[in-house]
Amino acid sequence: MDQKITDARARPRRTAKSKDTGRHAGVPADGGAFIDAKAIGSRPPSRPGGRFRRAGAAAVALAAICTVWLGNRYLMSHAVEQFTAEPVDLTIVLTGPATLDATRISLVSSRLQGVIAKMRVDRNDRVEQGEIIAEIITDELKSELGASQASVEAARKAVDLAIADRKHAEAALANARQNFDRKKMLLEKTIASQESYDAAVATLRQAEADFDRSKAAIEQARALEASAAATAEVQRVKLDEGTIRAPFDGVVVSRDHYVGDTVTPGAKIVQLVDTASIILSARFDESSISRLSPGQKAVIRFNGGGRGASIMATVLRIGRQVDTETREFSVDLRPDTLPPNWALGQRGMTTIEIGTRKGVLAVPAAAIERRQGKPGVWIVDSGRAYWIAVTLGDAGGLFVEVVKGLQPGDVILSEPRDVYFGMKIAEGGARR
Repeated sequence: MDQKITDARARPRRTAKSKDTGRHAGVPADGGAFIDAKAIGSRPPSRPGGRFRRAGAAAVALAAICTVWLGNRYLMSHAVEQFTAEPVDLTIVLTGPATLDATRISLVSSRLQGVIAKMRVDRNDRVEQGEIIAEIITDELKSELGASQASVEAARKAVDLAIADRKHAEAALANARQNFDRKKMLLEKTIASQESYDAAVATLRQAEADFDRSKAAIEQARALEASAAATAEVQRVKLDEGTIRAPFDGVVVSRDHYVGDTVTPGAKIVQLVDTASIILSARFDESSISRLSPGQKAVIRFNGGGRGASIMATVLRIGRQVDTETREFSVDLRPDTLPPNWALGQRGMTTIEIGTRKGVLAVPAAAIERRQGKPGVWIVDSGRAYWIAVTLGDAGGLFVEVVKGLQPGDVILSEPRDVYFGMKIAEGGARR
């Protein structure tokens, strides 16, 4: 009995017949041991409908997320500061960038080439006209000036000698004339001979020639003296140029050289600015040129803020040239005072009052949002926010005129941030 059971277990299991050979697929052709082909390299079949259940779960989760997002975006109210548009009296101002500049600036330099021996000033120092700024080593010029002065002294002595020669020639001429007159009288009385008379004539002519030559010698000596004096004066001027002086009262705004530096003619040593000539050069669009005139008051606010950041100013002059690229023109303003700390080229913002408009519909400038270059505001309608285009007019301080697009009583968002189309706005939001 046990033997039969053993044989039965060892007997090959029948499988489905092969379509090609008709043999059992699990029995090899050579009658060898049985191998089940489906048992090698195969996997159990997936559970029916599993992938569909996972996709359904993902769709449900996504729908839940979208529902929460849409509910938060369009069903929940958001508190945003609001503004009610009403007619107001608007002070019209023009605003434009300004730069601190000056009309009287001097790049103080040397006319000589040499080494700086002394520097008497530094940046931010105030100087008066004629005050020494720097000194250049001028030993060679001093020697040349000494030689020129010696030449002047020698020329003076030559003039004195020529004058003495003229006096001698003048005396000799007077003596020759007396002798000639005497010889002439004696010749007429037949007392003197013709030979003695002729000798007196020759002596007189020689004396006259000597006198004329002495006068020419004096003129030549004086010319040489003048030339030597001129040369000495040139040397003295050059020597004086070795001492650099302030051309006017002002403030030293920059210093480019120090003791021991070699400077060349024209090289800037310091930059001097006359504080009385300081102006602010502002720029405005060409459309506003007809609204400006000298004497109008302005406020200048410098970048950075802080104490002294704002000063009052007056329109000094209007520029007569418009930039062909920016279409802006310049306006010079005279500041009433200067801030405690100022610097040429300092930037600021100019605000000029040009008049007051009565009953103007205006909104905060911060409420304007541009889309594709067009201005607009976010208006609140039925509790939701919608962007609408508007046409702007004049600006006045923190407000800007709305010419078209709004009606009195319309509620807009004062400072729209992260606002989107259709956003629900909380009722009774802060208004101003």
